[in-house]
Amino acid sequence: MTRTRFLFPLLALALGTSSFVAAAPTPLTGTFAQAAPITPTTAAPDNSVPIGGYSLVSLTENGQTTAPGSAAIRPTLDFDGKRVSGSSGCNSFGASYVARQKVLRFGALASTLRACPDYVDGLEAQFLKLLRGVNRFELSGMSGNQTLTLFSGSNNRMVFAQNIGAGEVASVGIRSKYDGTWTLNRPPAGLRLSSDTRPTQFTLKGSDISGFDGCNQFSGKLNISSGRLMFVGPVMSTKVFCPPQEANLVPLLTVGAAAAVQGKTLTLTDVNGGQWVLSRP
Repeated sequence: MTRTRFLFPLLALALGTSSFVAAAPTPLTGTFAQAAPITPTTAAPDNSVPIGGYSLVSLTENGQTTAPGSAAIRPTLDFDGKRVSGSSGCNSFGASYVARQKVLRFGALASTLRACPDYVDGLEAQFLKLLRGVNRFELSGMSGNQTLTLFSGSNNRMVFAQNIGAGEVASVGIRSKYDGTWTLNRPPAGLRLSSDTRPTQFTLKGSDISGFDGCNQFSGKLNISSGRLMFVGPVMSTKVFCPPQEANLVPLLTVGAAAAVQGKTLTLTDVNGGQWVLSRP
């Protein structure tokens, strides 16, 4: 009897040990064990919001569509991700903006107040009026050849073409044929080069411009639309008095000038037909 009682605890202990081992976790098999590893991916750039430069093709107000005439300077927009700047055909303007999921809202527009030729006044006023009422947008086409439509109110709209593909600047980092350091060699008849020892010149890189205009040091942003150079937004400049008969670049680029590049020569034609000839190394 004694021996039998002694065997029962050993048997119970052996059974308990066997039960513990059987309950241990088993390796995962099947679908989970054969799942392919996740490969990191790089997100595609966001092309769903406007960025860079655009020129007005047409605007529609109250069912009537208007396009800039051949004599008019096309209004422009240049988006940098936080602010928009551009030309309304005569004056320059700027504002903050928010663009998200087809919604576009501009902050308060700040604009210069230059008197404008009769042929642009009507279009400029209409453009700025519709711009202030913009509430949404649509982008179509491939990057580099996009069409931007801005909707103002319930029925009005403006259609823009992207400024790229013809040597124009659409955004920072896109090289233009106008990039480089240009030195003024020959001003229009009736104007003279400054007697200052520094050359009259500017350096253009993308939309950034800086230089010595023959009288003052300056820097700012330049819009290049339809072969035309024109300041957008504020211009930082020293305040030296400039003789009226000297060829100064800031007044020229404030009004805007038609631009043509041939080799290392840049010819700017002002609103009076005068030609400013510059060269680069």
